[in-house]
Amino acid sequence: MALVALPHQVRQADAGDYIVKEGDKSSSCHILLSGFAHRHRISAGGDRHILGIQAEGDILNLPSLPPVPSDDFVQALTPVRTAAVPIDAMLELNSMHPAIANALWLEITAEVSVFRAWISNMGRRDARGRIAHLFCELVMRSHPAGGADGCMMTLPLTQIELADATGMTTVHVNRTLRVLEEQGFIRRHRRQITIPDWRRLTELADFRPTAWASRSDIALDRPVEMSN
Repeated sequence: MALVALPHQVRQADAGDYIVKEGDKSSSCHILLSGFAHRHRISAGGDRHILGIQAEGDILNLPSLPPVPSDDFVQALTPVRTAAVPIDAMLELNSMHPAIANALWLEITAEVSVFRAWISNMGRRDARGRIAHLFCELVMRSHPAGGADGCMMTLPLTQIELADATGMTTVHVNRTLRVLEEQGFIRRHRRQITIPDWRRLTELADFRPTAWASRSDIALDRPVEMSN
């Protein structure tokens, strides 16, 4: 694969470490090789608003590639590995391989679609629906083939992070998780989440998997064999 031959630097970060900071002007394209991260902004009052979840294969600074400075933060949710690819090398690859340029364009359109889904989730769903929608997304990011009855995932977010991603308080998140479990939408064991009935959860969330399914089909979404 052409991406493997690009010059790059593999970096590791622990949960809580910042990968991109607001105002950064990076000369590299940062690709997430493993783990989960989240994109967020900080309000004038100091409140954090999580804007999206990043998973394996995502370009972490796609909205702020040079010459545009980053307008948000990207922070590791779990231990992560990233590859920093020089922008110049990426641009040269695009000119030589139209399929890569097309994959980048598809990544941009998929990210915009996901962002629209997040806006809808915050504005039009109740507490159960918001958390259910986020869980559906996390299942899709953890299982490229999609969700199924009995599928499991390890929740990469704490309850504080769930609150910041859904516009709720931690108390409300805790109460809503209990309700979802009592009503049979999820089963919980520590941070392990099981979905007994995938279709039932997606109906509660009004989840439309198109954007997440399309991301798993993007060639650029699998640069995981890079090595120094």
